[in-house]
Amino acid sequence: MTGFVCALLAGFLLAVPSSRKVPNRFLAVFLLLTAIELSVWLWGSSALSSGWFGGVWLAFGRLQMPAFFFFFISSCYLDFRLKWYDALHLIPFCLTLFFTFVGGPFAAPFTAGTIASTISAHILYYCYMAAIVVILWQFRRRFRLHYAGGRSELLIWLTQFAAVSVFAHTLILLRESFSGALPVGVFIGLQMFGALLALAITTWIALKSLLQPELFRDVDRRLLSVEPKTRFADDATLERVLKTVENDKPYLDPELTLAALSHQLALTPRELSELLNGSAGAHFFDFINRYRVEHAKALLLKEPKQSILQTLYESGFNSKSSFNTAFKKHTGLTPSAFRAKA
Repeated sequence: MTGFVCALLAGFLLAVPSSRKVPNRFLAVFLLLTAIELSVWLWGSSALSSGWFGGVWLAFGRLQMPAFFFFFISSCYLDFRLKWYDALHLIPFCLTLFFTFVGGPFAAPFTAGTIASTISAHILYYCYMAAIVVILWQFRRRFRLHYAGGRSELLIWLTQFAAVSVFAHTLILLRESFSGALPVGVFIGLQMFGALLALAITTWIALKSLLQPELFRDVDRRLLSVEPKTRFADDATLERVLKTVENDKPYLDPELTLAALSHQLALTPRELSELLNGSAGAHFFDFINRYRVEHAKALLLKEPKQSILQTLYESGFNSKSSFNTAFKKHTGLTPSAFRAKA
């Protein structure tokens, strides 16, 4: 059942009209490879001891994590393209095939010679998952830097997917590690639990495709580029934004949000955020805090007897800590030191 669901999902991902063809293809390949791995249940483990058949089966297994890895990175970055050096991910697959047909530890998969192969497969899995965690962390950091409001449903889905994968694989690793010390009934029970867990995961992915089809059909409007964009051509729009901010002083509102300012400027939040990041060189809150700090500097000089607390509130800040942090970031001094120096 799990293999069937994997194959069905793979077919859906390959056939569905989508702007996200690259990540969909990588996920489809991963699911097909998972179905191939699970197919051993159909003909039994004895078929794998036939030498070349078991070696080829193991070789296909070595392609799972590269496909999984490329699914994540192509999902996070809109302009991801395979490079020539990405072929290095095929090395475990090629080595397994090589030793299968020339003789070696993979020629007879269920002998003592495959212990190293099994250990290396687990190490490879966790290395790839560590790389995936780094990709998600970098995506989250850049997302929060570039977009002041909202959240990425794509990031939530990918994080959940990675966490479920690690959980399932760790259970498999523990089962294999203690299989010799477990009673037969317990071992069979763990095998059944593993099979049900695999079915639950694939069913969960299928439900995701039904309940949140945009994750598989559409490009996330907040997707980032592999190489950050540093320049935008629409200088007229930037000039209009700067003039509006300077004249209307929306930054004096401590509750100002990206959505509110973009609505005032007749832009979408995405357009405004990209414009600020690309042309103004700052994310939304940093951009607004520049104006707030300049306003506070003027007040500190104009009203030397006014309290710091009153100054920060009149400048659009809502806490002393955020005011001090932003002020020191933009001037190199605390508000008190700036007033004393002036």
